[in-house]
Amino acid sequence: MTVHLTINGKEIEAEKGKTILEAARENGIEIPTLCYHSHLHPIGSCRLCIVDIEGYPMPMASCTTPVSEGIKVHTQTGRVQKMRKEALELILVNHPLDCPVCDKGGECRLQDLAYEFEIKEQPFHAKKPEREVVSFSTPLIRQWRDRCVLCLRCVHVCHELVGNGAIDIRETGYQSVVFPVAPERCLSCGECLSVCPVGALTEAVNPFRGRVWQIEREQTTCGQCAVGCQMEISTYEGRPINIKTDNIEGQAPNFGSLCIRGRFMYDYVTHEDRLTQPKIRKGQDFAAAGWDEAYEDAINNLREVVKAHGPEAIGFITSARLTNEDLFVINKFAKSGIGTPNVDSAQRFDLAGHLPVLELLKGGKADSLDGLLNSDVIVIAGGDIDLQSQVVGNRIRTAQRFHDAKVIVVNAFKTRLNEIADASLDCAAGSEIPVFYGLLKEAFGEKGGFGDIGGSQALLKELEDYSSDAVCEAAQIDRDMFDIASALLSNKETISFVVGTGLPQTHRGLQALKALANLALAAEAAGKKINWFPLSAAANSWGAALMNSGTHVDASGAKGLSCCEMISAASEGKLKALVVIEEDPVSFFPDRKFVRDALEKLDFLMVVDLFESETAKDADLLLPSTSFMEKEGTFVNMEMVSGKIRKLIDPVGGSRSAGEIFQDIGRKMKFSLGDGFAWASENAASIVGEVFNDENSRVAGKAFFPVSYDSSRENGKNIFALVVADTIYNHHYGTAASHVAAVGKLGKRPELRLNGKDVRRLNMEDEHEIAVVTSKGKLLFSLASSSDIKEGHAVLVGHYQQTRINELFPFEFDGESGTPEIGLLRVKLEKP
Repeated sequence: MTVHLTINGKEIEAEKGKTILEAARENGIEIPTLCYHSHLHPIGSCRLCIVDIEGYPMPMASCTTPVSEGIKVHTQTGRVQKMRKEALELILVNHPLDCPVCDKGGECRLQDLAYEFEIKEQPFHAKKPEREVVSFSTPLIRQWRDRCVLCLRCVHVCHELVGNGAIDIRETGYQSVVFPVAPERCLSCGECLSVCPVGALTEAVNPFRGRVWQIEREQTTCGQCAVGCQMEISTYEGRPINIKTDNIEGQAPNFGSLCIRGRFMYDYVTHEDRLTQPKIRKGQDFAAAGWDEAYEDAINNLREVVKAHGPEAIGFITSARLTNEDLFVINKFAKSGIGTPNVDSAQRFDLAGHLPVLELLKGGKADSLDGLLNSDVIVIAGGDIDLQSQVVGNRIRTAQRFHDAKVIVVNAFKTRLNEIADASLDCAAGSEIPVFYGLLKEAFGEKGGFGDIGGSQALLKELEDYSSDAVCEAAQIDRDMFDIASALLSNKETISFVVGTGLPQTHRGLQALKALANLALAAEAAGKKINWFPLSAAANSWGAALMNSGTHVDASGAKGLSCCEMISAASEGKLKALVVIEEDPVSFFPDRKFVRDALEKLDFLMVVDLFESETAKDADLLLPSTSFMEKEGTFVNMEMVSGKIRKLIDPVGGSRSAGEIFQDIGRKMKFSLGDGFAWASENAASIVGEVFNDENSRVAGKAFFPVSYDSSRENGKNIFALVVADTIYNHHYGTAASHVAAVGKLGKRPELRLNGKDVRRLNMEDEHEIAVVTSKGKLLFSLASSSDIKEGHAVLVGHYQQTRINELFPFEFDGESGTPEIGLLRVKLEKP
């Protein structure tokens, strides 16, 4: 419904419920603001947006006043302008005139307003309040309290969008100040920094600075995770100096939001430890080499393996952080040039199980994150979404707060999203299948079957074992919460499933994923609209899945080994050469010793990376590659939308992009690779459907997945279910996280979290060291008690390179999806 109003003599239409400010801006009429932000609830505190409305005795704040039929608004009357100027002068009472040294100089909203209203002197004066000097909620941000104008944007974004409540207003009146009231809740996302209109909050990570007229700022796609956030990177004298989203708050998929990785973890790009020239192993050590010599070494070794053992004895493990253009050239080089089908990426750890699910539920298409805002119910499973993808977590909170979406969380430990959940199903680790099937039976299974969906009778037979009482007992969940969840699923119309990386990476992970998909399919059969959102860690996970699976680089379509199968083949002596591009199997794959021993059996190990990783230490040839800031290209995000990657700085040292490296080697080997970069750029958006459009793999009709579940679990004295939580430090992947200043500034140690009752039962205390023991060995961690952890469970928070926890996992992986089991393990806990 629309209403008609007049602003400054211009007749306009506006949607009922919108404010005068929104209506004015939609029609090109500017009204000054300072506290207003389009993503937050308006509070009308700065009084700069006041307008005159005919018939009203006093001006009204346009940001909080809704439009109404027939009103006549004036935005530039003498009275309004005078009151705005006085309000601005009051704001400036204690604001220091340090613009020459302020980070916001040249792009400060307050500075612009003072210039606009021609404030040349300060008529008001007051005694400067004495304030306690305290650190901000995160060491990544510096707070300048004298510059604060109390617009409260930072407070509102922390409470409304991020849901942390880490900062708030302390004291009242003239003594009011933004204060870190709960710094332990801060995720260091920098959303408060992003919305600050003045220089009261500044970045404290990068020591390099530049004025707005000195820097170059370019929009690009974030290289951290698969959301595909849009951001602007500022560069000065050939290095990145900060990341902003001020000018792109209206662009999908993040609309100005970023997480700690996207906003602060970028300085690895110019870190002094970057590889800058090729290295060839000479005996026990590396020797520097030129590119021509390095290329010849690669060619000679690859040809020797092909001649002696055939092309199938060579494998390629690629990173899902590479661009589509890089991946296309590498796949073309390996499959069409070398002739090996063995090309895979660690993206399968997150996505391999989702490929058949998406084909079944969505016909191979992905959903837009906007679907969360249109959801009646959001089901979350698979770990801490805020630590895996905070932008998705923010979107869930927006859906709950502004669109009344109901939230169901199924997880082995409580997370921030449990705080807004209508139903928290805190299940025992590994019991997700009974929970999903219990919900399926209670919400949909008692209503006369599932139409013509294949496997319905077999599913109904399986559901006989999943009564509500049996499920709640087996999964150790609250019966009232279970009933609330099943009622929401049954009664609401649009249901979204957000699947974290923790679900597919556990023992029975693929089966749990299929069980959740069956719940979604049953809901669809009951007439519900379904959205499916699989999270993945690397920026181009979908691009890697599509490139490695597509036939555009290999007409034969031969099935190659998965990345874990390549390691096994190397251990058995069947794989003789392995090329690892920007991935680190030793640090990331389970059973570090097994992986390292397997690599040592190779005749030739070639590593292409930005840094000397743990895997690179065993390499015969090491080549320096480039980051996403040093090349042009595209990523495919979780919405299956192609995002542009722009070259922002020149390659560091003598590094080259991975695609360029293999194109060069291919030319020297006389391979016909074509113009791979141009092809991939032109087709990045259209290749999305290829992996699903293979007629040999398409699901004929809709049918429930067969699911197997073994309820047996290891028990015994001090035996715990160890859950590896994702971290804010780059999802355990790669080596970049150990080369960013933000990680060092945060200074967070890995910790093992246990329920307080378990801590006392073990006769231990917080911050004591505790030993985690499996058949693979023993590791020590600092102990912390938490009421968010179930009894009998241990949650480990910390990056793999800090914890080395993958040493304790056996080298096992699902035979169907190739996904290793790196998320859940039965362990023994004991005193060191």
